Amino acid sequence: MGRTGRFTVPDLPPGSHQELVDLLHSLHLRAGGNMSVRDIGERARLPHSTVHKALTGTELPSLHVAMAIGLVLANSVPTADRDRHLDRVHERIHQLWNDAAAEGRPPNRETLKAAVEKTWAEFSRVEGWARCVLNDRHELRLLAKCPILSINLRSGLVTVVVSTPDWETLGLVEDPQEWHQYFQTAVIQKLDYYLHVVVKLVPGFDLAANPCPPSEWWRAAKDARRLEAQQQSEE
Repeated sequence: MGRTGRFTVPDLPPGSHQELVDLLHSLHLRAGGNMSVRDIGERARLPHSTVHKALTGTELPSLHVAMAIGLVLANSVPTADRDRHLDRVHERIHQLWNDAAAEGRPPNRETLKAAVEKTWAEFSRVEGWARCVLNDRHELRLLAKCPILSINLRSGLVTVVVSTPDWETLGLVEDPQEWHQYFQTAVIQKLDYYLHVVVKLVPGFDLAANPCPPSEWWRAAKDARRLEAQQQSEE
């Protein structure tokens, strides 16, 4: 780590963190490429291991660390207007760091809740991604009868708990049909952040007073509804 000009550029995905690291490496080269991590650390008043990690690691450094390294390097770059150059570097590092921090941050609870509720409403009206669903659209409209009870996010898993008022809607939500995947995709698109979305249910009616219909009858009724919807769409 004490050798000069020997910084390995980390393998980062495209984004603001990559641009921030590229900026620091570019400043190092423009400053002559001779400063070691120890030299930078002494001038920035940072441990040399912290400097090395910020320049070669895949973890986003703190804003203080990135700014200290960037300004030390920028101060060593030959320029006719040093103050203006330092101001521009300071502004650019601040912008890139904020963008990089936001890109890697999961959505807050309010944003997640709004995205899920909006998507649920769209699916109940067969709008947006719901139009791509190949299943019976009549069934999707049953979602309007299912109020959302809770939305929780833990370790990248979003659990949406809904209440079902009858056996028809219970069968729709409980059965892992194709619309579940489309629903997850629509939520992800709104948040611009990948999450796994699972829909769970709480029956909102008395199961004892409403025993489950026989499986053969249930399948026949479901097929009849699907045929009726198909005929209506052809008309």
